Amino acid sequence: MPPRAIAKNDNSTFDNVMVAFKDSRSVEIINGRAAMIGWMLALGAELSSQTSIGHQVFSEHSITLADGVVRTSTYAGTGFYMIVPVALVALFASLAPSMRNSSPNGLSEEPKAFGPFSPNAEMINGRASMIGLVALPIAEKFINGSALF
Repeated sequence: MPPRAIAKNDNSTFDNVMVAFKDSRSVEIINGRAAMIGWMLALGAELSSQTSIGHQVFSEHSITLADGVVRTSTYAGTGFYMIVPVALVALFASLAPSMRNSSPNGLSEEPKAFGPFSPNAEMINGRASMIGLVALPIAEKFINGSALF
């Protein structure tokens, strides 16, 4: 009977993935990427359907009962269900170079600049998108409707 091969515990892929959560810069990049995607989706939906970000995330339905009483219920809208897939896409796309052992991986190691696409520009755009996603509903609240119209 031949000797059995001893399975070696290889955690290199796990270690490469966990590097994204050990560094605050990596976490900010992933959050910024998710915010950039979310901002563009929210802006595109607002321009195409002229609905505010609040109405994209939450949907209100009013029902008038037989006695004249109006009941309003708030439900999750389409935008609410897009939050998790967008975050997962940004996370997996950001972790792909680390899982392939690419260097630089774009998270713990800064990638090289490619024309106007630089690590500094990505960080600034991500921060601006995070601020924009918070500022847009606030602006819509004070304007009483859609911020762009």
